Amino acid sequence: MTATAESATKPDIPESQIAALLQYRYGDGLVYLPRHRSRTLYDQARQEGYVDAGGYLTRKGRALIARYQYL
Repeated sequence: MTATAESATKPDIPESQIAALLQYRYGDGLVYLPRHRSRTLYDQARQEGYVDAGGYLTRKGRALIARYQYL
């Protein structure tokens, strides 16, 4: 797959929006999708490795949240 074909199928969602979505996690580690958030945003977070296949926040996801907490 070429870079152009890959970017055409992948939405261009800023990391800041993904970080905001990842704030919706609870003590069990699951990331919950609020009603007002787009499913596409959640799917993108999973594709990029911020959320695992089971819906749990990954180490990469925790690092992203930490970066955006101090901005």
